Amino acid sequence: MNKRIMKKTVLLLSSIIVITNVLWLYLYWDKDVEVALNSDVSFYSLHGTGENWDVHDYKIIITPDKILRGHASLSYKGDPAELSQSTFFEYKFYENNDRGEKEVVYANEFRSYNGPLSILNNIKDTGSLTGEYSHGELEKGRANYESSLLEIIWQDNEGRQHTETINLELDKEIKIRAEE
Repeated sequence: MNKRIMKKTVLLLSSIIVITNVLWLYLYWDKDVEVALNSDVSFYSLHGTGENWDVHDYKIIITPDKILRGHASLSYKGDPAELSQSTFFEYKFYENNDRGEKEVVYANEFRSYNGPLSILNNIKDTGSLTGEYSHGELEKGRANYESSLLEIIWQDNEGRQHTETINLELDKEIKIRAEE
């Protein structure tokens, strides 16, 4: 009787091991198929011109598993002295989502309570954000990126807050297709 229980236990454990190995193999194989289907790399460079600000070389780089946004440079068209005592500066990059609504995809805010910010020194490179795909990201394409815009909010020397929205235009588009 003990031998019979032992055989059933070994058979049950063996079955569990086989089933879990098959499941892991399926999940691993399925992941490889997904990466192979989305193995293209896309690069977009955008620019824009506003009344007070210009945007140069805003980049969007899409790889099989991540997306990078940023590394733009901003230039102020007015007198730099107008911003020398500013204590607030913010920018937000927007894209259309899969429902056609504008959503913030990259933003940064600078605030000072103990003196002025050095706005013009900090806008030569807006920095970047790299992350895994968020909900609806895989449905985006060139049309979504072409409709990007930048909102800049800043405070002048007199403490007045200003807002400017700049529509971005596509400068360059590069697509690299993976051969299998």
